[in-house]
Amino acid sequence: MNDIWIILICVICLVGLYIYVWSIPSLQLFGPAILRGPGNGNRIALTFDDGPCAGYTEQILDILRERGVKATFFVCGRNVERSPEILRRVQAEGHTIGNHGYSHPFPFFHSRAFFARQIDLTQEAIEKATGKRPKLFRPPFGARWLGLHPVLKARGLCLVNWSETAYDWKLGTEGIVREALKNLVPGSIILLHDGRNACPPETVDRSQTVKALPAILDGAMKAGFTFVSLEELLAKESGAEHE
Repeated sequence: MNDIWIILICVICLVGLYIYVWSIPSLQLFGPAILRGPGNGNRIALTFDDGPCAGYTEQILDILRERGVKATFFVCGRNVERSPEILRRVQAEGHTIGNHGYSHPFPFFHSRAFFARQIDLTQEAIEKATGKRPKLFRPPFGARWLGLHPVLKARGLCLVNWSETAYDWKLGTEGIVREALKNLVPGSIILLHDGRNACPPETVDRSQTVKALPAILDGAMKAGFTFVSLEELLAKESGAEHE
């Protein structure tokens, strides 16, 4: 009986470790993912996940337009269906659009067919709103699972995570600014959010991110960095840091 319990505990520990390992966005083990752009020059990229979200994405776009900054928006298909007009504005103002899955699910224990449907539904929603399909993909939570990379390869999608996160889902304005700026280097890719998963806008509060954004932009530019879209940052993809 004791042997059975020991085996069970070992299996649980191994499964937990396996899930944890797949959850690390920066782990260099399970297939290619871009974490940082080329280090030449002082170009960096600002990215926003989980939108478009009415009430917050528009404020973020206003701030970016005022400062002449281009960013990249990894959008959820369900949110695109809710607010296609916001995504059209993202496109019209010259920002890059990426695929972030349809419903922002945890990736674990799902099949290849599940990933394919999440990605395809989002590609279709984006194309319906903008007339174009993105070439960049960011998995929800930055996590991956078996079967994801073959789906991306078949669709010509490039997986991009990030090198810097501002933890804007849990910090206040000052903390968000501090975390976004503290480790910047040429090629940095910064993670922020303009929505929350695929939740309805009325349940989302990204006011702290909106408040922090001007200071992030001003601080990075004062330090000599230039913001570009991921499309521009990764134009010379061979120089990018991969998983």
